[in-house]
Amino acid sequence: MSDLQQIESLIDKSEIKKADVIIARLMRSNLAPKDLSTLLMFRARTRLLTGRPEDAINDLVSAQVSTNEFNTPVAQYLELWGDAHFARFELASVGFAERADTLRAQEAYEQITKEYSNYANIGWVHYQQGRIYLTQNNIKLAEERFHTSLISASHVRYLTAYCYERLGFIAFYENRDIERSLAFLERAVNTYPHSEDSHWLVQTNMLCSRVYKAAGDNDRAIESAERALKLASTSHVEKRSLSEAILNITELFSSIQGHDKQALAYLEQFTQQTKRPPGADVTWSRVYEMRGNAHFTLGQYDDAISDYVTALQFNPDHPWELSLYQQIARCQYKKHAYKETIESINRLLNIAQQDGLGVEDYRVYELLGGAYFALKRYDEAIQAYQSALDIVPPNTEYGHQIRSYYNLAKELI
Repeated sequence: MSDLQQIESLIDKSEIKKADVIIARLMRSNLAPKDLSTLLMFRARTRLLTGRPEDAINDLVSAQVSTNEFNTPVAQYLELWGDAHFARFELASVGFAERADTLRAQEAYEQITKEYSNYANIGWVHYQQGRIYLTQNNIKLAEERFHTSLISASHVRYLTAYCYERLGFIAFYENRDIERSLAFLERAVNTYPHSEDSHWLVQTNMLCSRVYKAAGDNDRAIESAERALKLASTSHVEKRSLSEAILNITELFSSIQGHDKQALAYLEQFTQQTKRPPGADVTWSRVYEMRGNAHFTLGQYDDAISDYVTALQFNPDHPWELSLYQQIARCQYKKHAYKETIESINRLLNIAQQDGLGVEDYRVYELLGGAYFALKRYDEAIQAYQSALDIVPPNTEYGHQIRSYYNLAKELI
């Protein structure tokens, strides 16, 4: 077996580091232009597989100019060119992704489908086109590409499973067809080769858990979430998969009544095995928000307050900032810390006013009225209750209850 054949074999077996060692050695030798072009394409593949699309693109540019006569078919070069540009788009930081990359990728894929329709890996090309259409929110064309990919030639062992997973994703998130989504996802899991990386199975089982939850089948949702966590806990799966799986099952338990202790246990596991970020972080803000909710439900109000404050520190621009301050006030009220309750609600109201927002939740004013009432500050309690009555739905139990406290405060003045 030649060095180039050995490199290709190692890449196919996902032994990327071994392939890179041979590539590095050959790059230092005096290769013929055709062999250099082939070697650069192999290096582009290894760089793409290790998340370095920018380096892969540079190698492909060099491979193109090194010789006009490729050892490798043009279609294979175009496929790699498209994959590298699409990967650069997907891996770009938020706000820095360029649509030019998806356009270049789509141009390469379209050239393959038009000029090389018998290409041995045409199924992968159709799949990648479908994924690009998804990023453009062109759902109809995306579905068409995935269905075409299923019946097209390809040497990618896991392609069938990938297509079914994307079709299940579309059925759930775009069409809200839960039954069809679950059917596709079941096929996806059943057709995924056992020899492949389990990271994909982790992600797919997490998606299954969300679909089952939406269907109201909490037992199956928990089963899928636990399966994802078990797969993510194996040593050969990426570490980030474990964090994602823990967060997924925590979100699930947090949304199901009576599972607060389980949610706290998984949140503790998340904070222990995931590196704490040095600054603002939306994920960690959500983690502490869920911790706060669980501690509140369990009556552990001091812990809940600490968690909500930490959630705000991790995300100063939290979209539910007012809601978190309301939760803090509720904890303080439960502790009979009425002065602190009033301070928290007044802070909430000041923030809303500064942001030009109206507080439309009558419970904020009801809580404020209750704190004033407990401190026998009846005039202020009446004003708060009146604000609550102005926005509470009429002729409801809530309205009658607030009205009774409003009248009682008036009598006690």
